Amino acid sequence: SEDSIIYWKCFAYYHGDYKVKPIYLPVSLDAVLAETYWKTIKNQYKQKRRWAYGIENFPVIMRALWPDKKIKLRKKLSIGFEMLEGHHSWATSAFILAILGWLPLIFGGPAFNESVLAHNLPFVTRYLMTLAMGGLVISMFLNFFLLPPRPAKYSKKRYIYMFLQWFLAPIIAPTLGAMPAIDSQTRLLFKKYFGEFWVTEKIRKQ
Repeated sequence: SEDSIIYWKCFAYYHGDYKVKPIYLPVSLDAVLAETYWKTIKNQYKQKRRWAYGIENFPVIMRALWPDKKIKLRKKLSIGFEMLEGHHSWATSAFILAILGWLPLIFGGPAFNESVLAHNLPFVTRYLMTLAMGGLVISMFLNFFLLPPRPAKYSKKRYIYMFLQWFLAPIIAPTLGAMPAIDSQTRLLFKKYFGEFWVTEKIRKQ
């Protein structure tokens, strides 16, 4: 939220004639780390919740861009759709993949359960889950491919732990992905705004 608004201010000031040029340089970043593992998880949730709060920029950006006649209508619609779709899928995609395929069977009633669509629905859901799993596998291989050289203080067993962590994705996706986004969006909906900017706690482990 706090970073993207810088881009949108420039975009509005230059009437849409503004682009960011990537610089391909190695960057060393820190991660969320607290004194205990449980506190680290809580802080990770809070950080994701702060990022998801970026949807607050949507009305501000639209008010700045929509009256500007120098920006093409197609561009305005594209920006609006991408922002809404991105934050919507962030909050819902994990739950959609997990339960949507079974909801018609549960609430559809006897008439639906006896239909051809009901019999084919598990197969459609399976194909969708297979596609989603394919993306997860690709992400896993990219993660290992982009890792820096292993520090001498860690044994090769560390790779096993890192591999097994990927099996937690079905749990992590809703709890540390969708839930923080729902939390932020719900707070905005009911005007329960955050009172202050929460700074992520990061310590250096010796």
